[in-house]
Amino acid sequence: MADVIILLSFSMLPILAYSQIQKEEDLPIKNITIDMKTMLLRWTNVENVNNVTCTVKILSKLVYKMEAINNHRCNMKSFHTWCQGVDFVIEGFSGKRFSKTFHLPQRGEEGTTKENVSCEIHDANFMDCKWTVRKTPGDIHYQFFYSQSPLTFVDRECPNYKTDPEGRRVGCHFDNLSGFPNPYPYHFLVTGTSNGREVQCTDDNISLWDIEIFKPPNVTINCTNLRCRLQWQIPKTIQVQGNVFEYQLQIQKIADKNFSEVVFNIKKTTNYDYAISYGKYTVKIRTRKLFYKNWSEWSEPQEFGDEVRKDNSLPVIMSLLGIAFTMLLIMGYLCKRYYVLQKIIPTVFYIRRPS
Repeated sequence: MADVIILLSFSMLPILAYSQIQKEEDLPIKNITIDMKTMLLRWTNVENVNNVTCTVKILSKLVYKMEAINNHRCNMKSFHTWCQGVDFVIEGFSGKRFSKTFHLPQRGEEGTTKENVSCEIHDANFMDCKWTVRKTPGDIHYQFFYSQSPLTFVDRECPNYKTDPEGRRVGCHFDNLSGFPNPYPYHFLVTGTSNGREVQCTDDNISLWDIEIFKPPNVTINCTNLRCRLQWQIPKTIQVQGNVFEYQLQIQKIADKNFSEVVFNIKKTTNYDYAISYGKYTVKIRTRKLFYKNWSEWSEPQEFGDEVRKDNSLPVIMSLLGIAFTMLLIMGYLCKRYYVLQKIIPTVFYIRRPS
């Protein structure tokens, strides 16, 4: 008889044990254990075995396959969700090929659909998580757990639950992100009980980079004649490796509703030069991290440009008047000098004698 025991260590949750008494099998391994906290799959070899591999399948689909260490354990290279059930397959050779599969069933007895869990980070400082709350049964009591380190199993409970008017837990709020030292995927788990029975749980592995929600930057505008420089600041983010954002500008001419332009692919810079004609414009901006799909909201529109064409004839007129005035002064001076010379040097008239 071969006993297969799978241990799921939830730390703050009760330790759940799944045991299955197998029929007599001619297998060279026994005592299979799975520590979900350390991600270690182990077994005892009762015969010489070699070329042992470990395979993880979820919903009958291959997740990954890896070689065993010293043919008696496997360190799972990445973490995946387990609430929907998982198959652990150990294969190898001991004179002939052997294969052992243990199915960890879907957790929970109540209902057939799972709650969705999602989280959002705001202002690079706090995080809110929520989950779908079932309408029935009404007495369901939810708990939310998360992992302290990336790519590990949950080991901490929500520090600050949010409740609905009926007093049910519907979300979890984090005042800061000190419990998440880097942005790689963390394990989030929602479970619940109703009348002492565990309902179907839901879990997910979420990268903090994927769930950041940014505020759109404020745009400052400086125009010289008909050229304007639009500038903004880099948004606050949990990622600190410089400007890793891209931006879009939406520019609208107020007097011409048919004129609307979106400027794409502004990357790794915080300014944009834009040529305008006379009239008033508005500009809005939104942003996202490079290679990520979620855009921020558009900012509030800001006005720039001149409503009325500036009259440039006045400087020309003033210049012409200055030239005319200067010429008048010169002519007056010359006339006055000619008059003085006439007084000093009288005009001599010559009388021509007749021949």
